[in-house]
Amino acid sequence: MSSIVNSAEETQKIASKNPISIQSKNSIDLLEENENKKKFEKWRKSLMYITGLGLSDKEKAEYKLELEKKISNYQHRKCEKWRDDLMKKSAIVVFMLKNLEEAGCKPDKKHFKCLPCDNTRSGGFSPDHGIMLCQNRLSSKRHAEDTMVHEMIHLYDHCRFKVNWSSCHHHACSEVRAAALSGDCKWTREIKRGFFNFTKQHQACAKRRAILSVKKNASCSAPGVAERVVAEVFESCFNDTRPFDEIY
Repeated sequence: MSSIVNSAEETQKIASKNPISIQSKNSIDLLEENENKKKFEKWRKSLMYITGLGLSDKEKAEYKLELEKKISNYQHRKCEKWRDDLMKKSAIVVFMLKNLEEAGCKPDKKHFKCLPCDNTRSGGFSPDHGIMLCQNRLSSKRHAEDTMVHEMIHLYDHCRFKVNWSSCHHHACSEVRAAALSGDCKWTREIKRGFFNFTKQHQACAKRRAILSVKKNASCSAPGVAERVVAEVFESCFNDTRPFDEIY
């Protein structure tokens, strides 16, 4: 009996000497318990959503919205991390940044916006809004690098050559150059798309992808226009590798 009393007295002494440590331990235990409850609830809802059992239509809609928001936030963070890393460490991105500055433009990371897009593109360029990186369409850091360089070629052309984007010929030339110089038409990328030839595959890719892009221009959307203007500018624009010495 005396040992129990002594133990209780010792506990009271420890608590009186260091009440903060006891409170901190209790707080940590409570936080861990709450975190475990949240994890279980997340797992339970996920299982119910997958199986379709136990959730009302309203709860399913709310869970789907919450899940889409989490995925979008994750994609946004990943896109921005890739962008920041590439602007510091990618040789070709750093090269383009240097040449853009020399051409009269000096973009920083705020000019590269990570945004959700439809499934028809992985990036975009606007003279008014800068470069868009499609956070939900970038499959890898290498894909992000190719996309950044593609759009940076457009920015370079805009700064260096004062491109008129409503001109189908101007737009076509920049699209040919961007497809040819960015890595967008690398053989490995073309195989994944289901296109592969042993001769002039790079040229065929640049022409095909330029046509697809020019068709989206409202000024060039009439039947046959994109094909015609790309054919007219192709040879000179494909061979214009500035700011590179050659197609890498």
